[in-house]
Amino acid sequence: MRLLVDGVVNRKIVLFGSGADPDPELTWARGITLLACDEVSSPFSPTGPTAVVGWSHAGLDALAFAAVHSDVVDRVVLVATPKPEDESLPPGITENHAKSLLLFGAKDPLTGTRHGTWWQRRLPSARLEMYPDGTHDLLRPT
Repeated sequence: MRLLVDGVVNRKIVLFGSGADPDPELTWARGITLLACDEVSSPFSPTGPTAVVGWSHAGLDALAFAAVHSDVVDRVVLVATPKPEDESLPPGITENHAKSLLLFGAKDPLTGTRHGTWWQRRLPSARLEMYPDGTHDLLRPT
């Protein structure tokens, strides 16, 4: 786990699937601490509210991380995350009580609407947001 931005408010975001801050100006303005993570088993000393963001295939890692750290993870965001090839989810993922947001682009050739609705059926408390002109790289500001 690598520190990307050391924020000034008591809010952490753990980002899976990108080793860089997708919008440094916004991150700095909100005062959050942003961490980049490559694997679920990375050392993590949870303190305070934490959100987890998983982009693309790393969305499954983000969900698994949230399940392991359910005591502090209160938000989960999946961004353009393809459904698993075998369409099964690891145990504990659907039981997570964190607020969940699903962000998908309608013009994403890898995922698009069909993957977004698949996730919404598996995570019924999640809110699905479809971006009509969105592609796979929804993390980058336009």
